[in-house]
Amino acid sequence: TKPQTMTMALKLSLWAALLSLATAFMHGSSCQHTLKKNVDAKSEPSYVLKLSASEENNEQSTTKVTGVTLKMAFDSSPVWGVADLSETKSERFTSPESLDMVHRLRRDSSAVLVGRGTVEFDDCSLSVRRVELGEGQEQPVRVILDPSLSLVGGEYAIFNDGLRTIVYYSQSAAQAKDVSLPSSDDCVIFVPLAQSDDEKNDKIPSLSPSEIVQDLATRGLTHIMVEGGPATARAFLHSGVVDRAILVRAPVEFQEPVPAQMDKDTMKTYGLNMIGTTEMGGDVVEYWTREGLEWPNPDDLSSWP
Repeated sequence: TKPQTMTMALKLSLWAALLSLATAFMHGSSCQHTLKKNVDAKSEPSYVLKLSASEENNEQSTTKVTGVTLKMAFDSSPVWGVADLSETKSERFTSPESLDMVHRLRRDSSAVLVGRGTVEFDDCSLSVRRVELGEGQEQPVRVILDPSLSLVGGEYAIFNDGLRTIVYYSQSAAQAKDVSLPSSDDCVIFVPLAQSDDEKNDKIPSLSPSEIVQDLATRGLTHIMVEGGPATARAFLHSGVVDRAILVRAPVEFQEPVPAQMDKDTMKTYGLNMIGTTEMGGDVVEYWTREGLEWPNPDDLSSWP
């Protein structure tokens, strides 16, 4: 019976290994990059993210898109609600067609960025799932802004799925809280930044969107999709780094909407103009771009992403 038990254990082990490989394959492989520590004595230690050869050579779409694309979804209320406080769990409220579009945008992005609150509220993965990745294409890098390292120690899916993730945090805030920082590994790296001067609020540390965009560019990540939440969206708009925006208005009205604290006037104030709208499964999709910057496919707005 002992040899039979060992044989069964070996079979189970092999099946587990095969399942792990299949999962990694379905997600576009995991962590096929190398991380090198910058040992320049003049700067704080940081990490350099190198893309795999297949990713460097892969053309994700017929139109090469760079810069920052903001994507947000709202209800139809005057306050542009982003969530419903009457719901105990975050639920999708946009159409399947709009969701497909979001996943196409993720596929065409080298990084997908969110703030800490989005991870806490949604426990999101930010991966491409509803559409197929291109041949040899990897999942976009997930980027999380967590100035105070509030997510450290939490059991969030994004830290445990084996896909590439960068966490930016405020070095001064982490020191003040005496947070025990997990060691960076091949999949999740932590990058310290100086506290931003954009917001004069000592209680809530913030990070500079322009510095983050520049740092991501040095890592070969040149098209950043900002996917929320509203505070992160406003910060990126305020800093002037948003090149274009896709705003989805769903035909629902929340009972207790969480106001986005932004509207069309906000977009115009920060240099964006609406160039058209389309309908996706009942949702109204607005396309905004910085003055003088063409849409990736200006002849047919809905063809990209």
